Amino acid sequence: MEPKININNSTHFSWLSRWPQWTRYAAALWSLLYGLLGLYWLLGGNGFPFGKNDSRAEMMGSFLSNLNVDAGGPVIAIAGLIGTVVAIAMIMPWGSRFPRAIFLSFAWIMSVTLIFIVPDSRIVQNFAYLFLLHFDLLDWRVINQVFCIVGGFIWGASAIAYFRLTQNACGNCGRNDATEGSSAKATAKWGKWFTYLAVIMALPYGIVRWAWALGIPLGTNDSSMVGNEDNVIVEAILGGLCIGGGILTLGLIQRWGVIFPRWCFFLAGKQIPIWFVMVPAMLMSAIITITGLKLSPQIIFMMVNGSITNENWGQFVPFLFWLPWGISLGIAILAYYLKRRGRCKHCGKL
Repeated sequence: MEPKININNSTHFSWLSRWPQWTRYAAALWSLLYGLLGLYWLLGGNGFPFGKNDSRAEMMGSFLSNLNVDAGGPVIAIAGLIGTVVAIAMIMPWGSRFPRAIFLSFAWIMSVTLIFIVPDSRIVQNFAYLFLLHFDLLDWRVINQVFCIVGGFIWGASAIAYFRLTQNACGNCGRNDATEGSSAKATAKWGKWFTYLAVIMALPYGIVRWAWALGIPLGTNDSSMVGNEDNVIVEAILGGLCIGGGILTLGLIQRWGVIFPRWCFFLAGKQIPIWFVMVPAMLMSAIITITGLKLSPQIIFMMVNGSITNENWGQFVPFLFWLPWGISLGIAILAYYLKRRGRCKHCGKL
């Protein structure tokens, strides 16, 4: 009888492909480090990145703009301590004495909190400014948010690996005897529609920004934002990132998203590694979703109280498309993975 999980014997695979083995260790280490930071802040250390120490928090849609160190310090310290113990329990044999639902619930709560609750729209702001070589807004608060997002992905990966382990399935692909041979044809249908939806949702922001770059006052009467020589390149790049991202999203359902096209020179005709598409696409899905989640409530409130009018909607309304954009992109990425994963190199199942 073939082993259910054989990743431990896959020493010839790269460290990245062995992620089910090390992510729980990484979760324990991350939790310990951040828990110690929480203890440091609680004891009077400098650099608490939330609440009154963050003057831009409310403006950037932070959910933690009112969190002070007296409450946040102990919460971070305790969560870090519990996270360290839970991650170790997911590794050690004695952890099997406890219901797996406890560990999985904690892991997913950590993942969602760290990815979607802690960060705010400064993540996408600083990402866009990287293309403009503008680093003035990159500070410790943004670095803390990036660190939390990394921790969120680690905890999410740990939850997936632990769930598969307890299901007697392959840690890398999630297949077991019950799911082996399942077809991905149905995936192509719903994946295609979510891909189209992601492309459409990416367009409004890009169209408005390009209109401003061309001197067209679409959704604004602010002359400093339209056709301004100092802002033309900025608006063109910001719009191009969204529209270019939408075009690249089509690759999830096109041949050039699987095989490098002819214009890629030395790579032409070679198969594109799944991770080459998945990693940046997943990061962008998270960043876009975070921004939409943080800005949408503010914009809806402004629409209700009449702050948004025909003279300024271009500055705000396009962000309402970001939350469905990020979610649909995430689902499209999942469909892309399910279609392309093929036979698992670790367990041999198809």
